Amino acid sequence: MSSPKSPSSSERLVVLDGSHGEGGGQILRTALSLSLLTGKPFRIVKIRANRDKPGLRPQHKMAVEAAARLGRADVLGAEVGSRDLVFRPGSIEAGDLTLDIGTAGSTGLVLQTLHLPLAMRSETARRVALTGGTFNPKAPAFLFLEQTWRGHLANLGMPLALAMPSAGFYPKGGGRLEAWIEPAQPRPWIRTTRGDLVRIRGVAGTSNLRDDVARRMRERALSRLADEGWNVEIDIETASWPSPGQGAAIALTAEHAGTAPAAFVGLGERGKPAEQVADEAVDELLDFLAVPDAAVDPHSADQILLPLALAEGRSVYTVSEVTDHLRTNVATIRAFLDREIEVEEPVTPDQPGRVVIS
Repeated sequence: MSSPKSPSSSERLVVLDGSHGEGGGQILRTALSLSLLTGKPFRIVKIRANRDKPGLRPQHKMAVEAAARLGRADVLGAEVGSRDLVFRPGSIEAGDLTLDIGTAGSTGLVLQTLHLPLAMRSETARRVALTGGTFNPKAPAFLFLEQTWRGHLANLGMPLALAMPSAGFYPKGGGRLEAWIEPAQPRPWIRTTRGDLVRIRGVAGTSNLRDDVARRMRERALSRLADEGWNVEIDIETASWPSPGQGAAIALTAEHAGTAPAAFVGLGERGKPAEQVADEAVDELLDFLAVPDAAVDPHSADQILLPLALAEGRSVYTVSEVTDHLRTNVATIRAFLDREIEVEEPVTPDQPGRVVIS
């Protein structure tokens, strides 16, 4: 990548504070997507200032480099550990991408950075193949992307196919995430209730671990859910994923009539009992189910905000929780787009929050 050009009077940088709100990599990812789509250059300072390892990590560096390649951008500060970045996009040249993060960094976060520019600026379907982590803490796991993110995008008129030929866990990485992105423009969406709970399904999977680990996760989840007395079909299967490393995860997915499935993931790590991994997924699922009028889970609430802000027309949706990620994404989007976005906080714990995009 070349050095940045000297700013002209007509090239005003959007300046972002990376320590604002959630203070992680989300501000950078949203800014990269919007910079490519709007042509507006930006500077972000104090990148990931609120994290244990501040500055760019390998997956953030890869997202910047891939975005720069896609948009023929001039970039300054795209190094691991950098806390200050300038990004000046050119015109998008959409094409297939093959990217290797080089660590166990999240492939899902890189894909989400590139998805909208590829979908909205391509004339034919594009393939993105990423190597790195597919199960990461504080990042969308493949099982969430495949079930929930893809389901929401389908509701917005943005078809997407995903595959995981190989799972990637910390510290080995080496997982593979493949995406086929169709050309599409997001459409507005209104959903302020959710339908009846149809069923709960799940998968408890491992890579290169004893068979009883997946079985114990499954049995714990089934036992916890049975204690709750849900009068719906509950089906949890076990799986063995190919991987260069070792790892375990469980995803529990609530299927409601009329909206996208909501998946909640528990992630294993060395020394964590299988039962605790299952408990993490069950606890998140139960928190979501306890807010009966929430159409969108807390993890998706900020992820669907960006395509809806780019859609023509008014969108309204209810959320089970108003998170710092959601508030932060609102502020970042407002820096690039002239859209009115209102977030209404829930009045009581069992009532949903509400997002209105005018």
